[in-house]
Amino acid sequence: MNLDTLTVHHVFTRAARYFPDHIIVERIGAGPHRRMTYQTLTERALRLAHALQQLGVKPGDRVATLLWNNSAHLEAYLAIPMIGAICHTLNLRLHPNELAYIVNHAQDRVLLVDASLLPLYEAFRHEVTLEHVIVVGEAAHQANTLSYESMLATATPSLTELFPASASTPAFLLYTSGTTGRPKGVLYTHGQLALAALALTSTITFAVSQDDCILFSVPMFHVAGWALPYAALAVGSTIVLPGPHPQALDLLTLLAEEQGTFAAGVPTVWHDIANLLEQQPHAWHLSPRLRAIIGGSAAPEALIRRLEAFGITVIHGWGMSEVLLGLQSHVKLASLPTEERYAWMVKQGMPAPFVEARVLTFDGHDTPWDGQTLGELLVRGPWIADAYYRDEQPASFVDGWLRTGDIAVIDEQGYVKIVDRAKDLIKSGGEWISTIALEDALLKHPAVAEAAVIGIPHERWQERPLALVVLRPGHSVTADELRAYLQNYVVRWWIPDAIVFVSEIPKTSTGKLAKMVLREQYRDWKWEERT
Repeated sequence: MNLDTLTVHHVFTRAARYFPDHIIVERIGAGPHRRMTYQTLTERALRLAHALQQLGVKPGDRVATLLWNNSAHLEAYLAIPMIGAICHTLNLRLHPNELAYIVNHAQDRVLLVDASLLPLYEAFRHEVTLEHVIVVGEAAHQANTLSYESMLATATPSLTELFPASASTPAFLLYTSGTTGRPKGVLYTHGQLALAALALTSTITFAVSQDDCILFSVPMFHVAGWALPYAALAVGSTIVLPGPHPQALDLLTLLAEEQGTFAAGVPTVWHDIANLLEQQPHAWHLSPRLRAIIGGSAAPEALIRRLEAFGITVIHGWGMSEVLLGLQSHVKLASLPTEERYAWMVKQGMPAPFVEARVLTFDGHDTPWDGQTLGELLVRGPWIADAYYRDEQPASFVDGWLRTGDIAVIDEQGYVKIVDRAKDLIKSGGEWISTIALEDALLKHPAVAEAAVIGIPHERWQERPLALVVLRPGHSVTADELRAYLQNYVVRWWIPDAIVFVSEIPKTSTGKLAKMVLREQYRDWKWEERT
């Protein structure tokens, strides 16, 4: 079997050869958008590849990026793997101490850093050893740094001397968000990225095509941008890069201005977009073909309904740093009655082609497909990690299966529903309570903007749920009224013993609810208190 074309080189060559005039739109600061063609992008990527080689970057070296979703980042996605090096994306929302740990653990040699992020780099510069730091964008002269544009100007855009990568050649390194301990590295090969990108073009997943205008709303430092950059370039999609302004208002404006047909993000991003649309329903005219992919954490039914009220097609998905592309929910749903369809939409869905999923009970047996029996979700597939970088935490992988840490059920149709993270599931009186289900029920109330539920130790019941709620502006509701409302959706013993109203709920670096932070904040909660 010939697998030679399962490489980033092939994505590059295909984009340059078949779609040279296709367009990339990039937002530069607060000014006008810049437009460039695939031909310009691929030429600049070649220049970057040779510039890095001239600096002494060799196959297997790690080249880190600390960049926004901009054209330089897209160039790095292509150039670094094409010289046999490994593109290592750094999460710009992490604390400097975490970034220093990751850079040192990965043993990065070179860093590409956006000029606007130099203060972040300075905060950990003395904790790391980097041979070269390359600054992208306008910046005052920094000692011991190189100018990205100056490097490209003196490099040759030649296809010669590129590394002859194969499907098994390492290409991309990313780290988990570290919510349960130190971040762990996930190393992807050329072949894994290529296959995941190909899977994104399937009609049973997200149907990425040449007819799409794709807003890169997922941070490119996060899970290789869900492999969307490679999928978009491979099929010739129009690409829209939001640059250093990834807030909801900026994303929504770009979607309207460029008539975007595809955007992906975590629920909090789409929650903020839904708020804006409801506040100014006639301010933005979106494409009738817009598909909103919601992943990263479970999407509440209320959020799906809010987005679909504006004609947006919602696809509920699931993946993680170790997975890239895992599950999606729109398959087999179009012909269902509306209410029945929503009951399916809140599930994460069926596995993507060539991905297998199973749910194991807590004593290690496969659960029946009854939609009721809880267990841990395990997945495997050609682009799913089967080890961590430098073989950390080998217990997370069992006979080729990744233990996800998600608690789930599988129904009779093979649809997976994530019930909770293993660390977030609440055990009360010997029975399990799903924090996700409680949060979903709270968000159905018209006064509730955000909700998070955590388990707090309880002398009698082992644990009991505590709910943190952010109200919508101009709305009010009492804790007792919310508890009464929840009886419409969950059994009485699930209902939180206390509900605390807060102005905001902390988020992780990827926009998920930071429940580890909440558990620390409320570790001294006394159950005799009432809100």
